[in-house]
Amino acid sequence: MKKDLIKGWFTFVMPMIINHRNKKGDPAKHGQQVEDNDLERIIKIQLPTFRKFLNLNDLLEFIIISRSTDIPIIKEKLDELFPEFPFVYYDEADLLPELNKHTDLLRRMWHPGWIIQQLAKIEISKYIKTEVYFSFETDLFLTKPFGMEQVYNGDKLICSYYTKYKDTPTRESWHIQSTNVLYNIDVIEAEGLILDEETENRKEGKILYMNKVMGVSPQIFVTKEMLGLIKYIEKGYKNNYKHVLMAHTGGHPNTWTEYSLYWLWLHKQDKLEDYYSFESPFICSTELLTSNYKKGFDKEYFDNFDELVMNNKNHYFNIIQSNISQISLDFIASKLKKHIE
Repeated sequence: MKKDLIKGWFTFVMPMIINHRNKKGDPAKHGQQVEDNDLERIIKIQLPTFRKFLNLNDLLEFIIISRSTDIPIIKEKLDELFPEFPFVYYDEADLLPELNKHTDLLRRMWHPGWIIQQLAKIEISKYIKTEVYFSFETDLFLTKPFGMEQVYNGDKLICSYYTKYKDTPTRESWHIQSTNVLYNIDVIEAEGLILDEETENRKEGKILYMNKVMGVSPQIFVTKEMLGLIKYIEKGYKNNYKHVLMAHTGGHPNTWTEYSLYWLWLHKQDKLEDYYSFESPFICSTELLTSNYKKGFDKEYFDNFDELVMNNKNHYFNIIQSNISQISLDFIASKLKKHIE
């Protein structure tokens, strides 16, 4: 187990590739969407808000995980435009060489890159130097000043969470698969998982009860706990954890995620309340996600952008989900402009 992790700083971890979305939104809305990619997205949206609001004195490393072909391009551009950020680059193939044995499975998956990113955000814990690290994606941006002081609400880490699966970006299947990984190794120890905000977190017989599950990106992980999760899986299965997890996934949605595995690992140890605050301010809220975009939430989101997003005291980060291809990056940048100049 890693020792002497650094207190008082945090680490950002962000997987990305350059070419990701290559089709125009149909129908086009909000600025007539054109072709874009993750590098363009962070240059136009994410990093300008970090430059404005992030306390860089508290950020030890900003880790970017990408492909070997993309890293030199990303590095050259970010060194030119954002030289003050402590970027560190990891090749996903070097982090996850075990995946060479699972190429056929990945080839059959829907969105195999998504599974690779989940594994990378777990594996990177072996290289993290700080007590906590952030896991997030390229579609995240900051809405107000943020540093180590804001990482905690009192003495507990901020987070976001859900008390139901319906109409949220999390999935019951992710938590079922994570339960199978952590409990059903040699014998069946868990046969059911109940999410109910009125219940107490516990295991009763072969049923797990939870009153909340961790939200999706962004989130903060306790480094030693992620390392403990890896150790537990490898000890139980007597195998490299990456091979174990690949044997427990069929790709989205019938899979685990790094968030669901981590949350159930803390639940198993009865540590959820020890680490996390479940009171406002949260790490993220009122995001524009694919699920609520389809219900027309984009009109309210952009019509009331200042109130709902930038001046909302309930959160620090926000997201406009990158696979909503009808929204141009320039349109988003125009909404942010007055707040970051």
